[in-house]
Amino acid sequence: MNFAYEKPTTAQALSRLLEQGGAGASLLAGGTDLLVQLRGRLIEPKLVIDLKGVEELSRLDHHDDGSVTIGATVTANRVIDDKRLSGAMAALPHACSHIAAFAIRNRATIAGNIANASPCADSVPPLCVLDAEVELRTTTATRRLSLPAFIRGVRATVRAKNEYIAAIHVPAQPKGTRSFFRKHQRVRGHDLALANAALLHDPERKRLRVAIGSCSPAPVVVVLDDLFESLDAQEAARRCMAAIIPISDVRASAEYRTDMTGVLVRRLFDDLKA
Repeated sequence: MNFAYEKPTTAQALSRLLEQGGAGASLLAGGTDLLVQLRGRLIEPKLVIDLKGVEELSRLDHHDDGSVTIGATVTANRVIDDKRLSGAMAALPHACSHIAAFAIRNRATIAGNIANASPCADSVPPLCVLDAEVELRTTTATRRLSLPAFIRGVRATVRAKNEYIAAIHVPAQPKGTRSFFRKHQRVRGHDLALANAALLHDPERKRLRVAIGSCSPAPVVVVLDDLFESLDAQEAARRCMAAIIPISDVRASAEYRTDMTGVLVRRLFDDLKA
């Protein structure tokens, strides 16, 4: 397979290359998905654009208002190692610690985990409940979208061919907010999720949300604000199980995924009450 390789050092150069490459261009951040697709000849790009030369995309910034910006080339291990991502945002590093193995997490990026749009992506449920937004850029424009608006289905997003993910923006969370993550997989260690879920509990605004992955073509966010006072785990589990559209495949049946979603939601409520 022959393709051109470019490693721009500025956002402007990156945008120009993406415009020129069009549908024949592929973006390389960590490469943990792209390289597998290249080796398997699942894709045959004419141009591979390496994002790691653009310094601003490597930034992991904590802002004075409590919000966080995660650049497109920030790896999963950098998120895990950032001790400031605790309390309200604790579900995110916890989820990242479940992505593959340590060596892969040294390469895999959060932006790549999102861009790949795999239903079982572990970073997606916590980012959904935290109201994170994906920043997409072109040479002339920038737009932000929520995760449910960005991911449209299995390996399908709304990103245009001339756009790239510049960053993920996680807004500041009210005081006392907590978040949690749970994952069910076939074996311990490195394995994809049969079901995963994140919960957010916001006492200031009385918000209670659960996001579920690996059980529908796109992430499912269930609003449970009316259960904020009662914290009825059984009712929450029932609603979450009803909201998903699981499939049967070689890893699990749809019925098993549904049952495990209920188990994960009840365990998340146990985490909240602990």
